[in-house]
Amino acid sequence: MATARFFVTLAGCVTLVAAGVVVGNASVRDRLIQHVQVAGWIKPITEAAAVVETKAEAAVARAIVVDEKVEAQQRHVTQYLARRYRVADDAVRVLVAAAYDTGRELGLDPLLILAVMAVESSINPLAQSPVGAQGLMQVMTRVHTDKFEPHGGEHAALDPIANIKVGSAILSDLIRRGGSVERGLQLYVGAGNLPDDGGYAARVLNERGRIAVAAAGRVDAAIVAGLRGSLSATGKPAVAQQDVAVPEPSTATQPAGKADKAV
Repeated sequence: MATARFFVTLAGCVTLVAAGVVVGNASVRDRLIQHVQVAGWIKPITEAAAVVETKAEAAVARAIVVDEKVEAQQRHVTQYLARRYRVADDAVRVLVAAAYDTGRELGLDPLLILAVMAVESSINPLAQSPVGAQGLMQVMTRVHTDKFEPHGGEHAALDPIANIKVGSAILSDLIRRGGSVERGLQLYVGAGNLPDDGGYAARVLNERGRIAVAAAGRVDAAIVAGLRGSLSATGKPAVAQQDVAVPEPSTATQPAGKADKAV
């Protein structure tokens, strides 16, 4: 018992001596105060950093979810287009990805880009009309030679990616100039000064509707709708337009290439 009291007393004395040294030594005292102050402002900074890190992790998680949704859409759209137009899955997959990338760059609906490709060339990158319209989006190469220069010149018209980029840029500009998707499509097909476009815009929008159905995961339903025909008896889209969340949908555009096509 006496031993215990001795150690307690000794510890107390050491503490008092240490406190006395701190108080009596200005240098030691200042350093101690500085450490306490630093601890005071480090805590809120640490807490703020933790909040920022949490928000960053949440943003990354959201981006991953969006990417997964887009990948699923592209996979379904690829299945639909490959089956409907009898093109190899691997080839279509590249075209679908390019349409999504180009749509994001231009602020243009990628499903609309794909619909124009489907109606214009049936997803055939080597398609060429008697009047000189070429490639997936049937761009009039001789009219838009300058637009192919960044892609290697007019011979790039049959390069699928270059054709998608140029055709989409033309379409986007025409939609902007026309004031609506329908008007932009009429200009794209060269029917800007004609009484009607022969049902072109309706065919494209109808196909866009089927692609949207496929993008939502209903590939078989989209195929069936395609087999039933692209237009109703009234000439309006036979497939109800379905909204599908795609990266940066659009409202702008310019044309590609038929006899008197604007592109």
